[in-house]
Amino acid sequence: MVEVGLLRTILLETGNWNDAGHPTGRKVSCVNSFAVEGQYFNFTTAGQWLWDELDILIPAGEDPYYLTNSVLKLVSEQTQADAALAEQEWRRVTQRSAIQTFSAAPAINVRPTNLGVNLVVRYVVNAHSRYEVRTRLYQAIVELLHGNKLAQATDTAVPSSP
Repeated sequence: MVEVGLLRTILLETGNWNDAGHPTGRKVSCVNSFAVEGQYFNFTTAGQWLWDELDILIPAGEDPYYLTNSVLKLVSEQTQADAALAEQEWRRVTQRSAIQTFSAAPAINVRPTNLGVNLVVRYVVNAHSRYEVRTRLYQAIVELLHGNKLAQATDTAVPSSP
């Protein structure tokens, strides 16, 4: 919170959809009547959710379709409980506002690069367990990529019978 005035409150925004968890430097001005009418909730006591993201490079020569679907499935399974709780809280907080549709489902963006395909996966996570979840996801994704490499090596090493 930067400033609390008679008619409005100014907040400093932290986090951005493409720069998870970092201050953006932008200021957000809110009319104080929103707080009086109960349209805000206290982040320190409830609703401690944030969007986090993973950057994954699929090297050239790997199957990007299979790995993209596998990574999205893996992240969805690992973050399903957090996403459901976040959606519940968001719905409860916005009961009186016009905004009613929320989805905390993970999203994935695929970006081609000269080194392969870059996956950017966004997911909702509880702020307190962000680094644990991120570490667990990275470990699972490395295992997935390593397993895919082993499967491809086995496929090419086994001669086909006539």
